[in-house]
Parts: sequence; C-alpha cells; structure tokens
Amino acid sequence: MQSNHRETPDKGRKMKFVIPSYQRYIIVLNKTYDYLMKHNISTDDIYLICREDDPQLANYKRIKANIIVTDVKGIGATHNFITSYFDEGEYIVEIDDDMSNLIDNERNDISDFKQLCQTMKDKMIEENCSYGGTYAVDNSLFMSGCKQYTTDLRYCLGCLRFRFIRKDIAVVTDYAEDMENCILHYLRDGKILKNNWIAPITKNYNTGGCDGDGRDFDTEKRDKEYLSQKYPQYCRLFERKNGRWDCRIRHYKSI
Repeated sequence: MQSNHRETPDKGRKMKFVIPSYQRYIIVLNKTYDYLMKHNISTDDIYLICREDDPQLANYKRIKANIIVTDVKGIGATHNFITSYFDEGEYIVEIDDDMSNLIDNERNDISDFKQLCQTMKDKMIEENCSYGGTYAVDNSLFMSGCKQYTTDLRYCLGCLRFRFIRKDIAVVTDYAEDMENCILHYLRDGKILKNNWIAPITKNYNTGGCDGDGRDFDTEKRDKEYLSQKYPQYCRLFERKNGRWDCRIRHYKSI
C-alpha cells in the first residue's frame, strides 16, 4: 500500500463537472444538468461524455456544455477515458446523468452544491487523498449515526464522486467499478474521504445509461467475483434475496 504520496494540489484551475451519459438525453437534461443549472454551475465547466454510436448524439450536442465524444463502451471504460482525458492532478466532480437532488442527514436540500464540492476538495487536499464520495442511500437515520467525515475504506456510491485525476489508476470492471475505485484509491493513498451526511437522490440499477449496456445478473456476478477474488481482504461476495450478486466492502482504517 502506498500511503505516503504528497501530491501538488490543483489550486489554479476551476473544478469541472463531468457527466457520462448514453441514450438518456431527456433524463440528463431534466435531472443532473437541470440540477447543475439550479446551482448556477457555469456551462463552461460542465462536460458531457457521450458515445459516438449513440442514436441520441445529435440531441446531446444541443445541450449547452462541453460535449466530449468517445468510442469507448461500458461504465468502467468510460471512467478510464475520463481519467485519460483530464490532466493529472485535476479536480473533477463526476456525476451520474440521473441525479435529481442532494440531501443532508436531516433531509434538507443542499443549498450550495458548488460550495459542497469545494469543501470536499479542500478536505481531500488536507487529508492527502485523491478520491471522495457520499453516503450510498438517502436514509437520514443511518446517515446521522455516522461521523460526518471518514477516511477509512468504505463504499462510496458511484453516482457522485469527487476525485483528483490519477493516471496510475484504471479499473477493469464495469458493474463493480465504483467499489473497485474505492479499493484502488485506498491502496494508492491509504484513505478515501467520505461525507456520510450527504446522499444523492437517484435511482440505483436504473435501466439504460453507460452501465446498462449488457448488464444482467451474470455480468454483475462476474465482475463482483473478480473483485472478491482479487481483493479478498477488502471485499466479500454474497447473494441477495432477489438473486443479485453483490460485494460488501470490508472497513479498513486509513493509513
């Protein structure tokens, strides 16, 4: 484990808001993009990652934002493309295309999303870590039972993530890439930053999108079996009552 990295913080550049989307033009327009507009995020700072074979590509190009077109397929490959596209050390906020809101542990709407992103950036610099996230479910009781900020190994939902670009990290899974990212960044930095008092409003396992292409119980199981076999000390495989296979991250203290 590499826990002694001391990186040069990204202080001079504006933060960028990055949204991967596939075949969900109306969804991204009415949810994540609309959310960013309500929080006065400049369209110059919004990057939509689209696929060149997307039948809705012409519609995406009508959105006022930076439209980045790629030929990669799958959410894992898209995540790696984002890593390659932006500069080493650059701070980005990566958001799923169907996030409609963000709430705190008392179920209040977050009043200033940009300030929240800045606070996460500042705390990540302070903790010398490259990856941050939020609580996975919008359950105020569970959220309030946690410390606001933790830096040990915990699962961060891929719907909303804060990260400094690290070119030495690449995922190999599609349907477990958020867990894989947590583990890889923990192995790199010895910690990840999680704000347990914040949760996105979204629909997990929604149809379509970058992670919906070819997704079924078998492909999910394949990726999660890989993680549990590759990193048995950090996660374990189990079967849910509905037959879906999943991984559970084991908590490891920050280094």
